[in-house]
Amino acid sequence: MNNLGAFFVSQIVIIPLVIGLIRFNKTVSSYQPFLLLLALAFISESISFICIEVLNTSNAIPFNLYGLAECMVVLYQFYVWGFLKRKFRLYIVLVTGLTLGWVTENLLFAQIENFSPVFRVTYAFIAVLLSINEINYLIVQDNKNLLRNSRFLICMGFIIIFIYQIIYEASFFVGSDTILTLKIVFMFNYINAFVNLIYVLAVLFIPVKTAYYFKKHFEA
Repeated sequence: MNNLGAFFVSQIVIIPLVIGLIRFNKTVSSYQPFLLLLALAFISESISFICIEVLNTSNAIPFNLYGLAECMVVLYQFYVWGFLKRKFRLYIVLVTGLTLGWVTENLLFAQIENFSPVFRVTYAFIAVLLSINEINYLIVQDNKNLLRNSRFLICMGFIIIFIYQIIYEASFFVGSDTILTLKIVFMFNYINAFVNLIYVLAVLFIPVKTAYYFKKHFEA
């Protein structure tokens, strides 16, 4: 897939983002960090495309900045959902540790103009663990259909994309020009598109505010 094709595939993220913005005023606020994450992904993909295709330069700096922003928003989403709020010390440790890790790899080692695989693998692994923990909680606490549960769908999307991110980054340690690595890089856009389609369902199933629900169902 050429860069233009990859860009259009990555922009599928605009579908759940637009749906989320249309329904923004009536949906519960605990999903706002996720909508911010979709917006950041859309902006990051657009900036990366401009860097590569228009400016003919590397997208490493905006990509690394997006990685830090994505990490913080994902952690905050789990904080809002409750687990990291109950484990506030763990939340502070994760935020502080990952921020210091990003600063060390990108600034102290002057690698911000290159891609930062250690940070990306680390926070992806943490995001997967948090997602699995959240799903386990939902299975125990929620007897409803999980396939219509936004939190479950978002966590499934996180697990898929972040596990693939770990595989993606690890493949470059084997060699950037091997057949396996090239196949993994090629498939990343399709995995990303599939996850964005999961996010479409997740946004559609985000619970509405109590006041809006009451107005819709009980007022004449």
